[in-house]
Amino acid sequence: MVASIVLAVTTAALSISLGPSGDAFYTPPRALPSPSEGSVVWAQPFDSGSALPSAAKNYRMLYQTLSSNGVFVAISGTLAIPKGAPPPRGWPLISWAHATVGNAPQCAPSRRPTPNVEQQMLDELVRRGYAIAQTDYEGNGTPGIHPYMVAGTLARDVTDIVTASRELDPQIGRDWIVMGHSEGGSVALATAALGQQLAPNLNLVGGVAYAPVVNAEGTLAYEVHSDSPSGALAIVGLLIEGFATADPRVVPSQILEPNFLPLLGELQQHCIDDLMDHSVWSSTAPATVFRPEGEAAIEALYADLRQNDVVYFSISVPTFILNGVSDIMVSSERTMAVADHLRRNGTPVTFKAYLGATHASVLAASLNDVAPWIALRFADAGAR
Repeated sequence: MVASIVLAVTTAALSISLGPSGDAFYTPPRALPSPSEGSVVWAQPFDSGSALPSAAKNYRMLYQTLSSNGVFVAISGTLAIPKGAPPPRGWPLISWAHATVGNAPQCAPSRRPTPNVEQQMLDELVRRGYAIAQTDYEGNGTPGIHPYMVAGTLARDVTDIVTASRELDPQIGRDWIVMGHSEGGSVALATAALGQQLAPNLNLVGGVAYAPVVNAEGTLAYEVHSDSPSGALAIVGLLIEGFATADPRVVPSQILEPNFLPLLGELQQHCIDDLMDHSVWSSTAPATVFRPEGEAAIEALYADLRQNDVVYFSISVPTFILNGVSDIMVSSERTMAVADHLRRNGTPVTFKAYLGATHASVLAASLNDVAPWIALRFADAGAR
């Protein structure tokens, strides 16, 4: 007999499979039930680990989305519901896009033993009355390769969890905002550009991007010719594997030297901090790992990175871009240039840099600006 959870709501009662317990929760069934984007595979309540403490209810879920090669897959994520009664238009929802964590299963945000700095900020937003959906992304949490920086695929992950969240709790309204940090900042901008098209039955009202990663093409170009060991080589490894899931021209064995190729497996074993600081990826001169004869595959990857760079996307919804001035990972000058470029292309964009704020601390430093900005976006949606 399949265990199920009954979610009682004012308009309906849904019976959704609980799925297995423990790590087995993250292993999808061999055959997905009625494949459709945003359909919940199974879900279960939880109140520990990455659960947001200020929420009335937290759910861990597997939901369906289209993979980078167009096949339906199940990926993981969480949903936090605020305390109290929803407003007339239903709970406003924030879909969060997380920063780079790596590609090992244990690195997924939903598997964290305690809330991280992103989730601490999100806890304050659920306390203020916003439902919070957090995708783990394809290949994070559930089996498979994470399509790192493949903008359209990750935007779909972020969008489809909104549909899944409304299936879990129909008291969630149609209005939603996308927010994200670092890799997730880039994903948030991609979702701001594509989300309404991906889910036309929903109402995307804005996007917030903290320290968005752009110009991955430049990172690759530097590493290909660098003789200095750097943690950035692990990022390049994630890019190679990620785009290989979406583009058959990107073949890792044609890019990397044969003796380095087996080390791709480390990307599925360690989280990003270990990969960048304590692995072969961080202690190897990058120029020694690339095959001189791999130019065609490298050029295909360069082309993919240009095509997926969100600075060239067309965004019509109001967008707030933020950065810490003391951020040593994503410079505030580069992020301001991204905002200026988007503004010249017609995006209604606001940019703010925060003195003394780092890559991580900008989340808390900016809350008193972000909270009223998103409140205004939802208020404008209700006035239309």
